[in-house]
Amino acid sequence: MRRHPTLTAASILTAATLAIIGATTAAGDAAADAAAAAAANPIPAAVTRTELAHRDVPGTDLETRLYLITYPPGAAAPLHHHPVEGLGYILEGAARSAYGQNAPVTLTQGQSFVDLADVPHKLFENASARRPLRFLIAYTVKKGAPVIEIP
Repeated sequence: MRRHPTLTAASILTAATLAIIGATTAAGDAAADAAAAAAANPIPAAVTRTELAHRDVPGTDLETRLYLITYPPGAAAPLHHHPVEGLGYILEGAARSAYGQNAPVTLTQGQSFVDLADVPHKLFENASARRPLRFLIAYTVKKGAPVIEIP
C-alpha cells in the first residue's frame, strides 16, 4: 500500500494561497481583457447635468443658470456649440477642450474657463480614464433657451 504524505496546516495554507493567487491572476486577466475590449469598442458613458440655481435677470427676458456637470472617466461630448458664453470652474479632475481650429488645452482642478459662444466646440472630454470630471458652469440666456446645441 502506498503511503500518502501527511497534510500539515502549513501545506494546506500553502495550497490555499496558491489557489487564491491563481484565481486572482485569472480574474486580473479577465479584467484586463474586458478593459481592452472596452477600449476597442468604446461605449459613451453618461454625463450628468444638474441645475443648481436658476434666476431671472430683472427687467429682461434673460435668466442665469448654474450647473454642476459630471463626466465619468473617459467620457466626451459630441461636437457642439454654445449660443452664449459660459463661465466655468473645475472642481475635480481635468478636462481637455478645443474650439474651432484652436489646439486643445487641458483644464485642471481649481482653474476657471470660458465656454465660447457660437464657435464649434470640437473637443470636450474628461482627460482621465480613471477619475470623474466635475465642474460648475453658469450661462445667462434667453428664458427657456438651450445652453448647448448639437448639430
